[in-house]
Amino acid sequence: MIFGVNANRTTLLLVLFTLTRFMVVPLPSQVWADPTTQAEGNSATGEWNVDQLIIRLAKQRKETVSFEETTFSAMLTEPLKTRGTLKFTPPARLEKHVTDPYDERYVIDGDNVLYEKNSTRVSKNFSLEDYPVLRVFVEVFRSSFAGDPVTLKRFYKATLEGKPRQWSLILHPQDVTIQSIVQSVRLSGEGGHITRIETRSPDGDRSVLVIQAPGE
Repeated sequence: MIFGVNANRTTLLLVLFTLTRFMVVPLPSQVWADPTTQAEGNSATGEWNVDQLIIRLAKQRKETVSFEETTFSAMLTEPLKTRGTLKFTPPARLEKHVTDPYDERYVIDGDNVLYEKNSTRVSKNFSLEDYPVLRVFVEVFRSSFAGDPVTLKRFYKATLEGKPRQWSLILHPQDVTIQSIVQSVRLSGEGGHITRIETRSPDGDRSVLVIQAPGE
């Protein structure tokens, strides 16, 4: 891991970048331009829509999953690859534990955020109230894992592609200020499981995180 700018600034931005941009390997361009794109699914009569997907994700979620994430950023002289685990405890506790190539932990419980880095014995607490961009990222995961499509749609415009067996959910921020930082978040999955999430920013930075349930 090689940083190309001031380490403190990079660490802060990467916290925002990685806490909610969970997944790896850029999607092929033809997938992003899939002509079979379906409508968001707000129809009261349709069974396969955004609401149905979010509820299904909550019912079939694993408490703890493993991840491998690659972050591509102009702040880095080479891509940053990390591995670790993600854990969601209802109703609002989300933990990301990076185990390789270093030991780092982020715990979000309600509005409180705890950041720990064992190698430097750093431990910091701060509030999501002070980081509205981070809150928007966090709600992607909490609303998905908790089966809360109402909260998800409060922060994002959601478009569903594919079919129940293999799908993609593309999220665009509702807030104009957030749009200048986050271009889109794309969740891809199979059935009731998220397998990959890619987050893109307007400046070309992106992070892709691949999720795998333990034992798979």
